[in-house]
Amino acid sequence: MSNWDNFKELVLVDKKDVCDTIKSFYFKAKNGEKLPKHIPGQFLPFKIKTDDAKMKEIIRTYSLSDLPNEDTYRISVKKIEGGIMSSYLHNNLEIGDSIEAMPPCGIFVLDENLPKDMPIVLLSGGIGITPLLSMLLANAKDRNIIFVQAVQNSNIHPFVSDIDNICKENNLKNFVFYSNPLDNDKLGKDYDVKGFVTKEWIKENLPLNAAFYFCGPPMFMESLEKNLIELGVSQDKINYEKFS
Repeated sequence: MSNWDNFKELVLVDKKDVCDTIKSFYFKAKNGEKLPKHIPGQFLPFKIKTDDAKMKEIIRTYSLSDLPNEDTYRISVKKIEGGIMSSYLHNNLEIGDSIEAMPPCGIFVLDENLPKDMPIVLLSGGIGITPLLSMLLANAKDRNIIFVQAVQNSNIHPFVSDIDNICKENNLKNFVFYSNPLDNDKLGKDYDVKGFVTKEWIKENLPLNAAFYFCGPPMFMESLEKNLIELGVSQDKINYEKFS
């Protein structure tokens, strides 16, 4: 899309369930033009008009969750109770409908100057997986990546097969935490650790000379940052994205 510096229309071409409360939405340019490739980790700002006289339109940002390409943008959205935009996307936006978006932006991206042999640890909490999944997809073949995913249980475990497959194909480590596993969730099969990502677990299982990138709920990120600093990881190797 040439000269894309304001809101333009994108058309929804597909809509897929990911897991309970999360759907993926696939968009193309309405006029058929090529899309600018995003940098893994970036997001799209979206705008919709509302019936609220005090708030005629709202803008929300959603991380791009797919491999960068020029044809399709994918966002993966958790439906939030009372969330105007997430409810609109889940309940109202249908294939063939258009929505206004700005071009990809954001600075939560991998540092281009990281040494090629430096491990990269991607840690996701819940829907915070979206920018990290894009990073994994784009870099799995030529970087030493360790992927850590923390969710409640198998009902709300997004992209489980995608991550398993890409990690197996590229001989990468992948750890799954369930904080509240279901009765039929099997330790060692569905998940690796019950509970939360603790300082002790990080010390025993992750390389502390790595670059760390994480995204998730505020408490998840605050805990990770505190633990990593206490373990001696330098601040310039700690990177995170706040969805707020």
